[in-house]
Amino acid sequence: MKILIPTDFSKLSIVAVHYAVELSKKLDAQIVLLKVVNLSAVPRAELFIKAEERMVDDAKQDSIQMINKIKTEHKGKLNIGYKVICGYPVEDVAINFAHHNNFDLIIMGTKGASGLTKVLIGSNAAAVINKSGIAVITVPEFGRLNSLKNIVYATNMWDLDTELKTLIALAKIFNSNIHILHVISPSSKKKIDPDLMFASIKKKMKYPKIAFHVSINDDIAIAIDEYVAD
Repeated sequence: MKILIPTDFSKLSIVAVHYAVELSKKLDAQIVLLKVVNLSAVPRAELFIKAEERMVDDAKQDSIQMINKIKTEHKGKLNIGYKVICGYPVEDVAINFAHHNNFDLIIMGTKGASGLTKVLIGSNAAAVINKSGIAVITVPEFGRLNSLKNIVYATNMWDLDTELKTLIALAKIFNSNIHILHVISPSSKKKIDPDLMFASIKKKMKYPKIAFHVSINDDIAIAIDEYVAD
């Protein structure tokens, strides 16, 4: 398995790197740090080549320093490397690189003020999620990977079977419980029988550690936050 970690070497992105390293130990995965050098802000055309060389060299040195630091802080053998690419915007560069190099997963840091209730709209992580055809894990500022005993899968149920198969592949590795959560507005006329839905899912997926829940709430983000907290 191959995991790509777009990083800018900020404190937030380092949290995502540590998360990915812990995950890679379970998945026996290869990790690649990706630094995208944005040259769009470099002034004066005559200085462009020198500026590019300096920025790329700085990014390479930062990558090597981060890898050395990670290796000293995490025990065991790590398959970790780096790549520096000049381009813009970050999300397009990251997604294209991941796609053309057969990565299975992208992990990035993201800034969340209070769980899912406040998301940094327009961030690189949000942009990658919106465009990527590869699974993306975003790690909040204080996110740590201790275990994956319980996974909440919030779904609109439009593509339940396909998405659940992808999630089960990860859940099996950690023997995780999957909590399928569907949020319905109080004013909605949609009728869902949780017991019937659970029976259907269990029969199709043949994974025993699945539960199905329905939450009645006008605010999807708040409903997910409350369920996770409970």
